[in-house]
Amino acid sequence: MAARLALRRLAPLLLLLWQRTPSAAAWQPPWAVPEMDFTQCATDVHWVGQNYMNMKGLVMDDVTFRYCPSRLPEIWPNLNNSKVTSLRLFRSWNEAWPEERQDTVWDSLVSYVKNNGVKVLMGTPVTCDAQADDRDWKWTKALMQRLGPTHVMGFAVGNELELLWGQKGIAKDCILELWDKGGLWKTFQQRVAEVDEIGFGSLAITSVFTSGIIYSGDKFLPFVNIPGQAMVNDFLKNATRKYARRFVFAVNIYPYFDPTLTIDPPHHTCESAIKIATCFKTGCLANKALIEVRQKMVALTHRPDDRLWIGEIGWSSPKADALSTAMAKCPTFSSVESLTLFYRNFLEWDLSVGAPGVLDPDHAFYFTMRDAQNFGNQEYFGLLKSCNNAECKIHSADFVPPEMLRRYSWMNFFLQLLGSTLVLTGLFCATWASATAACARRKGDRDSSEESDSSSESSR
Repeated sequence: MAARLALRRLAPLLLLLWQRTPSAAAWQPPWAVPEMDFTQCATDVHWVGQNYMNMKGLVMDDVTFRYCPSRLPEIWPNLNNSKVTSLRLFRSWNEAWPEERQDTVWDSLVSYVKNNGVKVLMGTPVTCDAQADDRDWKWTKALMQRLGPTHVMGFAVGNELELLWGQKGIAKDCILELWDKGGLWKTFQQRVAEVDEIGFGSLAITSVFTSGIIYSGDKFLPFVNIPGQAMVNDFLKNATRKYARRFVFAVNIYPYFDPTLTIDPPHHTCESAIKIATCFKTGCLANKALIEVRQKMVALTHRPDDRLWIGEIGWSSPKADALSTAMAKCPTFSSVESLTLFYRNFLEWDLSVGAPGVLDPDHAFYFTMRDAQNFGNQEYFGLLKSCNNAECKIHSADFVPPEMLRRYSWMNFFLQLLGSTLVLTGLFCATWASATAACARRKGDRDSSEESDSSSESSR
């Protein structure tokens, strides 16, 4: 009885473990499962009608770079036949990453780039730690040489440095050295000179800023130029005068974070904000920003044809931690539906700003491959969720994804072993309980027979 009761209580757990344990035919130990090739994320939503894909690229986030450089998408997510032709890197390595993996990671990246004919916009950080910056720059030069001039479309010195003064823990002396004393400009010239020395003399050069640099200037100083914060106008004036058209203006544009979006019915609603922030035509937020950037560029250089790159543009779903505008109270704003609308419109966009006499951007990088953190804030701008998730973030509600493209972990292995052991143990217990009960019945039958015989003899 005790064995049967224990088996009844154990049965649901055994059933669950059995359901979650691969069949004998499918199961393999973790060291025997080969990693599958990855060319694009899995989805049942595919579009046509994309435009100018040779002038669009993907930004590689730190999660992808560090953990799964062998799973860079060769085909744009949700498209069937458009190959990724350009890539933007923020850095070439991070001192916090394991040094012993550097060669393996770089091998994967270089193989991806050369096998697919990809061009890379390299990047090297500029911070308040000059020693760390020099180490990063050494890595950047080494990776550039491995890629070769054919596969490098340009390199950027610094990213969104006009925001550095507002970050926690940044000393005022650092900002003064970087901007007011011309530290960024000195570093920029040094980096360019060293690039020229290693055979990249005609390479496009830039420093990437946010589109916010256009909103604090005037007709005499088109871009932001605030002592003690950011002297962007001075830097751009020096760069465009010395390097002329070799220098490329580069801005990150995020309608997702636009502070002008408000909720004030009936004219300003979540729906109206989504409409103007996710489109790419006359009157849309991205187009307005690009037109103003172009106008400020002309005001600075008096040239209408300087090159302009969009360093980043994208949409977060779910809501990014850093979203602090009125849209944070609008659930649909950060929904997958809004991401789908923005991303599809971006793919179909012909890069036109929609204004007569204003040149379009020359290139645009979509941010980003996978969800990652930015300055400690979790963001969800990825078109994939993580390295261990093979499906595109955009798919139908009833889409059944394929098996994840990852090796079985040791934990999975031991859980499978434990599950199989418990199932076999349960079956053994059931068999043992049944056999014990049968023996008891037979013994009882014998005892009863003997008692019956004994009674018969006594009666005689």
